[in-house]
Amino acid sequence: MAVLFLLDHRLALLFLAALILAAGVPLAFAWARLLPEEPPPFDSKHGPPPQITIYKTDDSPARDPFAVFLLVCATLSYILRFPGIPGDAAIRWLFSIIPATYEGWLIPAGRAFFVVVPGLAACYSAIRPNPIRVPLIVSGILVLLLWLLLPFLHSALVAGS
Repeated sequence: MAVLFLLDHRLALLFLAALILAAGVPLAFAWARLLPEEPPPFDSKHGPPPQITIYKTDDSPARDPFAVFLLVCATLSYILRFPGIPGDAAIRWLFSIIPATYEGWLIPAGRAFFVVVPGLAACYSAIRPNPIRVPLIVSGILVLLLWLLLPFLHSALVAGS
């Protein structure tokens, strides 16, 4: 950890900004791939409009509900590690709802869940093909790196100022 204090605070800020941007872009691509495609506009040069089929054909990609769930969890994990998001207010609100006996293990269990889920999303997409395979692999790895490197980059930022 002493080695990271040697990292210049401007360089740490650059690494942090690049990591945040790099982790957010594949998540946006994955969410965009889940949206249905728009039909081409009506144009006489391209012939008649395409026929719309109600039944799923073999060439259309099947949606994997577990991959979508992992994408939701990876997005929540990204939001939780985004700097400046007030997590303390949400934790106080959560503790006002749940019983006091759960307070001791809820925060570490939630933190462990949101650290593990991006890696699980990357591994699941690497093994099983789905329509959001590549963005989920890339975003899972980068969000996991964000969870692991943010404390070190933050300490380098604080030490430099």
